[in-house]
Amino acid sequence: MMKFHHRRLPDFPALLAGPTPPDNFAFLSDRLQVSYFNTMEGWADLQAHAHRESDEFFLVLRGAVIVEVEGERVSIGPREFCGFPHGTFHQVVEVSTPVECLVIRNSAGYDKVYRLPDGTTTTERTYHQDLFGMLNTGKDHSTEQ
Repeated sequence: MMKFHHRRLPDFPALLAGPTPPDNFAFLSDRLQVSYFNTMEGWADLQAHAHRESDEFFLVLRGAVIVEVEGERVSIGPREFCGFPHGTFHQVVEVSTPVECLVIRNSAGYDKVYRLPDGTTTTERTYHQDLFGMLNTGKDHSTEQ
């Protein structure tokens, strides 16, 4: 049985909820995935992608996240949000730091489809980016409450 889960937001990027949390800091959930980014480091997605089964939602608290959605660039600034319905190709193309944002989606497991430069699509996991690893969090928060 799942239990109530309460934590203070960390000062670094972290998975807050999901089906495969790396430690006991995150809320174990097979129905929800929440990623938290609080960083001075920017990032960009290597490829446009869509989610086959899950909708995705960005909530920017500080900084800005610039996304390309079906060929159109949109800047999501502080106290703004956007939603990507499943099947909608999107790509983070730039992040204005410092940034603090939440990325939320219903957890359908790994359901990404990548759009390749030649216009074809693939589900090959070699295109997957480990953003938390890429942003060098390296923080062990398994004992934080």
